[in-house]
Amino acid sequence: MSSYVSQIQTKLKAFGLYAGEIDGIAGKMTVDAVAKALERGICTSKEHDDVAVINHSDPTVDENIDKLLEPPKSNTSGFVLSQKSLDKLKGVDPRLDMVVKRAIQISKQDFAVNEGLRTVERQRQLVKSGASQTMNSRHIGGFAVDLVPVVDGKVSWDWRYFYAIAEAMQQAAKELGINVRWGGCWEVINNKSCTAKSWVDNYGAARRKLGKKAFTDGPHFELPA
Repeated sequence: MSSYVSQIQTKLKAFGLYAGEIDGIAGKMTVDAVAKALERGICTSKEHDDVAVINHSDPTVDENIDKLLEPPKSNTSGFVLSQKSLDKLKGVDPRLDMVVKRAIQISKQDFAVNEGLRTVERQRQLVKSGASQTMNSRHIGGFAVDLVPVVDGKVSWDWRYFYAIAEAMQQAAKELGINVRWGGCWEVINNKSCTAKSWVDNYGAARRKLGKKAFTDGPHFELPA
C-alpha cells in the first residue's frame, strides 16, 4: 500500500474517474483511471509513470500475485527486520520497502527502521528543532526511510556502521532496478563506485569548495523526486 497512490486515487475519485476503494494499491482500475486523467490534464505524466512502475513492482497488486509465490532471495546476512521496523515501513512506497527488505538480507551490518512515513506536523516539529532543514521532506508521502545501525542490541550513531548500511542499500537498489538517494552524499547511489565513506568525503569536499557547509544525514534513504 502506498500513501502516494492513495492521494492519486482520492484526486481521481473527486473527478469521477475512479470508483474503487482508496486502498493505496495501484491495480488495473487505478492504472486505467490515471490514463484517462492524463488525457484530460488532471494527472501529470510523472504520476502516470509512477503508478505504472508501482503497478508492475508491487506484489500486492492482483496481477502480480505470482511474485508472492516466488522463493525468497537468499539471506546471506543472518539479520532480519524486527516487527517494530516492519511496522514503521507501513505507508512507505512499495519500491523503497522492497529495497530495505532486500538490504537487510545482504547487509554486513544489522539495522532497524527508525522512521518511514512522516506527517506534516511531525516534519514541522523537526524543522523547528533544527533536526531537519526543509518542509519538503520525502518522508511526507512515504518516499523516504531512516535506517539506524544496531550494535549489540542497541542503536549506534557511529558513522562506520552507516557506511555498511549504505553499501547494502546500494546493492539492493541495483539488484531491483530502483534508484535510491542517500543522505550521506545526497546522490543516487546505485551506480556509484568506491566505498560509501568516499561518497561522503567527496560530497563534503565539493561543498567546502563552494564555500558551503555539508549536511550529511547518514540514516536517510529516499526515492528521488
